[in-house]
Amino acid sequence: MKDVKFLAGRANWIKGSALADVMKKAAELRAQGRELISLSAGDPDPNLIPRSVLGELAKEVLENVPASVMYTPANGIPELREELSKFLEKYEGYKVSPGEIIITVGGTGALDLLGRVLIDPGDIVITENPSYINSILAFEQLGAKIVGIPMDENGMRTDLLEERLRELEARGEKVKFIYTIPTGQNPMGVTMSKERRKALLEIASEHDLLIVEDAAYNFMRYEGKATPLKAMDRDGRVIVAGTLSKVMGTGFRIGWLITGGAIGKKVLMEKSPVDFCAPTISQYIALEYLKRGYFEEYHLNKGLPGYKEKRDAMLNALEESLPDAEFTRPIAGMFVMLFLPEGADGMAFAGELMEKKGVVVVPGKPFYTDESGGNAIRLNFSRPSKEEIEEGIKRLAELYCEKF
Repeated sequence: MKDVKFLAGRANWIKGSALADVMKKAAELRAQGRELISLSAGDPDPNLIPRSVLGELAKEVLENVPASVMYTPANGIPELREELSKFLEKYEGYKVSPGEIIITVGGTGALDLLGRVLIDPGDIVITENPSYINSILAFEQLGAKIVGIPMDENGMRTDLLEERLRELEARGEKVKFIYTIPTGQNPMGVTMSKERRKALLEIASEHDLLIVEDAAYNFMRYEGKATPLKAMDRDGRVIVAGTLSKVMGTGFRIGWLITGGAIGKKVLMEKSPVDFCAPTISQYIALEYLKRGYFEEYHLNKGLPGYKEKRDAMLNALEESLPDAEFTRPIAGMFVMLFLPEGADGMAFAGELMEKKGVVVVPGKPFYTDESGGNAIRLNFSRPSKEEIEEGIKRLAELYCEKF
């Protein structure tokens, strides 16, 4: 029996992720006994996460909080939302009531739920170009048309955003919202300047648009300042998708959506039949992690210096091995974008690098919303060790010099 006839029409909007393809190929090679150096992951380092402390919290919660193995309200346990409200005021610089916070299954879950209640098929979603591939796919699966705005070292080019919005409006096309990762952007590693943030808010106000701020890397900042868009918002246009995945570990699946009014109500109505609630045990562990000051003790004081050292190791290795190459220099996040010579095929280079040199990277092209980015390669420095970073870049540079 051919089952394709049973698929819904909207299944035609569903596409696979290039990230999954890279991971699948790497798994196949490892199964064959190949040892690989991965500069591809988007995970924090398990060795920079206080796993023993989290284990103690898990034991304590399971033994002493019977509710930790039960359903919670769809918007999350009240205590966590209250603690998160205080946490965001202290570390992000804005006040939000616990009632405006919805605890989600990671930041990905927050974006999916938001898209479900905002996007009609044919709506336009503005993103950076490039942008995070899984967010692009999530919006496209709901029928959105993605329009990407080029970036430079200061983030989204707001001058080009203004031009594009006027073109779209002149054609009568409906723009629903602007999606941005302003701090430690994935995949570029770029952090939007304060001037661009101000301009973005002004443009959204002028054109009566929402801004969806993906705050996934706000707590992965190594130097400089990066005031959240939400903290600068005076019109109530910014909706925040946040997460503790880069702090506590991606497997905990604790994120949040900050929105109120009709949007927040509809998100909660949508959430109940989708996942009912975020993992309860994870919610209680996150509550204790924040209440006891572990974010400052373990992440700010120990984790961030470790990630900064890795970032520096990658940048130093690139500068030494590929002094003429172009690459980004992040002040936040987990990624560096390396650009091969103009016209080079980054997809082919990434495949050859894995096969010949045993180094796994992610081609940048799938992150782009148009046909550009063919020569881009995304590198991750958060997960591998410092030694793996240095060896991985050495091997990458060998292939680079062989080919170019």
